[in-house]
Amino acid sequence: MRGVSKSNILACALLLALGAVLAIGCGGGDDTATASLTKAEFVKQANAICTKNQREMEEKFELFSSKLKDRNGSSPNVIKAFKEEVANVAIPGLEKQIEELSALPVPSGEEENVELILERQEETLEKVKENPEFRTSGGPYEELNKPASDYGLTECSV
Repeated sequence: MRGVSKSNILACALLLALGAVLAIGCGGGDDTATASLTKAEFVKQANAICTKNQREMEEKFELFSSKLKDRNGSSPNVIKAFKEEVANVAIPGLEKQIEELSALPVPSGEEENVELILERQEETLEKVKENPEFRTSGGPYEELNKPASDYGLTECSV
């Protein structure tokens, strides 16, 4: 290595090592900072997620419904279009909601409750995938929503 001194190589190696130590040190703090949600903080953040996702789905449904106003609501084509729109809006909306809820740190000691809530959200998603009309039928949701509403997630019912 002509023209490169041992001191330059040593300096570069030290800078690389220092950079690696700093990168490792910076990455480790996030886990402990986010893992300290209280139940009240979890409920507040979860309700905000659900409110945002529900609003987005409602806006999409309203736009779609306004396009159907001039058509005969009972025609087979309108019913088919409605079912497709439910699937196109509700499925991705519920998937996004579940993903965002799953990303929240679970309050200590609340793992079973939160797991049940997420399981019920997943069950709802599967039912909508199997039958998009399930999303509009109201009644079947009562049992699926109960764990969330009992926990305080008033905005996370579907």
